[in-house]
Amino acid sequence: MFIERAATQLTYAHRGARAYAPENTMPAFTKALELGAEAIELDVQLTKDGHPVVFHDYVLTRTTNISKLPQLQKHDEKTGIHHLTLREVQTLDAGAWYAEADPFNQITKGAVSSDEAAAFTGTQILTLEETLHFFKKSNMLLNLEIKDQTEIDDHTHTIVHTVIDQIRGRDVAAQILISSFNHEYLKTIHTIMPEMPLGVLTEERIEHPAEYCKKLNATAYHPCRSITTAEDIQALHNAGLLVNIWTINCEKELSTFAQWGTDGLISDFPDLALTAIKNVTLS
Repeated sequence: MFIERAATQLTYAHRGARAYAPENTMPAFTKALELGAEAIELDVQLTKDGHPVVFHDYVLTRTTNISKLPQLQKHDEKTGIHHLTLREVQTLDAGAWYAEADPFNQITKGAVSSDEAAAFTGTQILTLEETLHFFKKSNMLLNLEIKDQTEIDDHTHTIVHTVIDQIRGRDVAAQILISSFNHEYLKTIHTIMPEMPLGVLTEERIEHPAEYCKKLNATAYHPCRSITTAEDIQALHNAGLLVNIWTINCEKELSTFAQWGTDGLISDFPDLALTAIKNVTLS
């Protein structure tokens, strides 16, 4: 189902609609759904006791209140998800920081009210199980990025197999594409679940990307916007690959990439991405 639905241009809400709500949280996902995004991109990593949770950074200081909880600062300001048990992770507040930081100036601009921002306080970090339940219920597509855990003493076997086991156990696989900057993970996923669509994430140009993707049995190429040209997209399309570009927030760039036929616009502003796609469709 994922490939069939991705055959038309899609809006991917980057970590949810994170311009309007705390990233990688339920408020950001429900906001993306409310805005009309067809898909969400999010990040998964493991807790100390092996539970997959939805979180982007390798340290917890930017988007939680861990700085106010010295008992959880196992490695001072470098404490990450992998240092804490699931029970400890779930005591963190992953929403209050949004009102304090106003990361995209949407509170200042009035797009998010002070009351809305204040309501994010107390938001928990999601487990993958909770997240998959949301996707099954909403019928949205999911671009699930497995964070590279190799530098924090995790093993490919552990995170890849744990994620796949959860997906298989919840009858939601048809809505999912898995992406990663760790391309060894993609090889492992194809071995244990060959039907799963895969996306090759990269922030550097790869020589002969179509051939590279084919060797990895990938369905899609996910390059950074700054390294991608119209010619690249056309060549990848000619090879039968989807192209999903990250992270595009500028309206002019969104329009340009939509005009170039980009399959997926990954944006912190899914409403702007939707408008860009609609304008191309209507023109």
